[in-house]
Amino acid sequence: MELYTQYDRVLSELELGNLRGMILRRAKGEPLQYITGRAPFRTIEVAVEPGVLIPRPETEVLVGEALTFIPKEEPSTVLDLCCGSGCIACAVAVERPEAGVIAVDIDDKAVALTERNAKALGVADRVEVYQGDLFAGVPEILKGGIDVIVTNPPYIPTEVLKELPAEVADYEPRLALDGGEDGLDLFRAILTASEAWLSAEGVLVVELHEACLEEAQSLAEDAGFARTRIVNDLAGKPRVLIAWRES
Repeated sequence: MELYTQYDRVLSELELGNLRGMILRRAKGEPLQYITGRAPFRTIEVAVEPGVLIPRPETEVLVGEALTFIPKEEPSTVLDLCCGSGCIACAVAVERPEAGVIAVDIDDKAVALTERNAKALGVADRVEVYQGDLFAGVPEILKGGIDVIVTNPPYIPTEVLKELPAEVADYEPRLALDGGEDGLDLFRAILTASEAWLSAEGVLVVELHEACLEEAQSLAEDAGFARTRIVNDLAGKPRVLIAWRES
């Protein structure tokens, strides 16, 4: 923007070199967010870096749905599984000042980045970050006491990965994308354990691939969840599954 607003200012060689380097990276297909190191997400901006999934608009829908179950003026406990950059955990903490958020990821880069973002946004006192494989990273004391589990797990069916644009396939971590043959491998693991971790009136809110939502809904109902609902994303595609422990 400053190239236009300050068009009469001559750029230094250092500035020109930096711009040329960034343009070359972008021309090769590297995502803009990795180049700038930042990504907007709802009311916040988070740091991003190679090796950790870039926040998507679809996940803003996920957080919006989760927030409807998190009171503004009462304490609550929220669990963000597969936290990645921490965009979900931090957005919840910023928009719900009374909530305590637990963020978990199996990847050490994601854990470090979530901690960094929580600190930068001033919510580190309410976002506890742990490394572990799904619920293995959650403190045992929280079992049966989590009000909302919100998660954006790897959910792209393995075959569909071949169809992803190079900007995603060549740069973003496969660990955060590949959901197995039908895209539901991680979802099944989350579903199996989540009921034991949720409070009596707890809610599971999960982002999934558009082709998987109906099957995921059936799995949740078979697992004993009293009620389920599918929510579309901004493009009108099925994207979020909500499952209530009690009706």
